[in-house]
Amino acid sequence: MDTALPWPCCVTRLRGSSAMTLVDEVKMIPKALLLLLLAVSTCSAREVVKIRVVNNVVLVPVRVNGRDLSFLLDTGSEHSAIDASVASSLNLGQVADVEVLKNYRTQPATTDRTTKIEIGGLAFEDKNLTVLNLASVAHALGSAVDGVVGNDILQDFTFTLNYSEEELVAGRLAELGDTGVPLKLRRSGDEFFVPMRLMSSSVELLLDTGTNSTNLSWGSWRQLSRVWAPDATIDGVVRAGFPTPPAFLVCVPDLRLGEIGVRDQAVRVQRAVNSGAFSAEGFGGTLGSEFLRQFEVTFDLKHDEMFLKKDPRWKPDPYRYVTVGIQFARNDQGTYTVMSVWKNSPADQAEIRLGDRIRAINGTSTTSMSAEQVSAQLHGEEGTAVNLILERGEDASAVTLHTRQMLCGHIKDQHEYRSQK
Repeated sequence: MDTALPWPCCVTRLRGSSAMTLVDEVKMIPKALLLLLLAVSTCSAREVVKIRVVNNVVLVPVRVNGRDLSFLLDTGSEHSAIDASVASSLNLGQVADVEVLKNYRTQPATTDRTTKIEIGGLAFEDKNLTVLNLASVAHALGSAVDGVVGNDILQDFTFTLNYSEEELVAGRLAELGDTGVPLKLRRSGDEFFVPMRLMSSSVELLLDTGTNSTNLSWGSWRQLSRVWAPDATIDGVVRAGFPTPPAFLVCVPDLRLGEIGVRDQAVRVQRAVNSGAFSAEGFGGTLGSEFLRQFEVTFDLKHDEMFLKKDPRWKPDPYRYVTVGIQFARNDQGTYTVMSVWKNSPADQAEIRLGDRIRAINGTSTTSMSAEQVSAQLHGEEGTAVNLILERGEDASAVTLHTRQMLCGHIKDQHEYRSQK
């Protein structure tokens, strides 16, 4: 999908009394005397919770103080959060002032206390949530995002995510059946890092279900580029929200997690930045849901483990990178707008510009289209015609583009999973 999403979504970190947070969309640090009281009632048997998968990330039905809401499930976030407008409507009690460092900037925020948070049969009482404006995340996904379920909750129960079936199954590890290949995680606070090899280069990536793509920091890319050079790149990849240096995409031929190997994996490389998680020395990047959804993923964060089992229903999208080279997002008026034009793409050659408004695709108005429907219209078998009606200022024009293979040219034939015994 070519929507311009924030990367990553949400990461929250507590750090003593310094009141400073390191978060991608969310890293928080409250005051020293902040006391978190967590009481969890766990289910004694397997319980299935229906979820929604939107642009590869998971939205979970959550009840907060008796109100039904939709929260982003985010293993990249140490602490859970709630949207400011939702917190206001619930009249939650403020606990502390905090400072939030997003991917590339800081902003003041607060933490509020809830009476009860429920996910299926699991109940979490007297829980603190960081109060944030999640409007940019909701816009990027094209779906309501009322909050974030972070690791302060997720590590207190064991669960399996099945992206294809859109299910979260909670229970004791022994009750979850065949969970596949175990992977030991490195814990830092309440963040979890996955040791990996990209070609012959070793790296640790933050386990981050709240992020669509897998992202490398500039330091990790410099290390990888010493041993491997890509055949092709997609340059000019942007994120929604606060402006950052454009990133680029590469197709890594061989990626390994312990016994598991995956071929032809698209990875986003973030150019050097001056603040946020991706500027930190030694931060390798994030392992996102576009990679994870190939598997049934079991999380046992309390014991610093996850398990990967190949999902037999998952199939790679052969046209994921057969496209015209436009990233888009919905603006505040509800209009799909060009956020980026990939360099040397069909859109670039047609001189489509940032800010152009996409009014129709292939004769159909985009007004009632979801972001995923718009994205689907911009992809297809190589050479497929894509007819656009664009507005620039007061002028409208018709443009015909043809899809082109931009990356991972062998994905439909060679993308494979290997478990090495």
